[in-house]
Amino acid sequence: MALIADTHRLIASLTERGFSEQQAEAITEAIQEIDLGEVATKRDMADILHQLEKLELRLTLKLGSLMAAGIGVLALLKYFG
Repeated sequence: MALIADTHRLIASLTERGFSEQQAEAITEAIQEIDLGEVATKRDMADILHQLEKLELRLTLKLGSLMAAGIGVLALLKYFG
């Protein structure tokens, strides 16, 4: 996904601010070549957060189950051992 911009307006804005036309065109070309395909969006971040929250819940449940089983084993060892 490339960055889309009004190149004429960008060149005009840069030249108004003191850049030569050649510099403004070079900057505009460089900006046009920026690839935003790998940039995460707010939605991507929200999805990741949701997945992390689900993972946290699953890990909490597994840890609780493991602790309960461990306590059960210790109780059996004390009772029968």
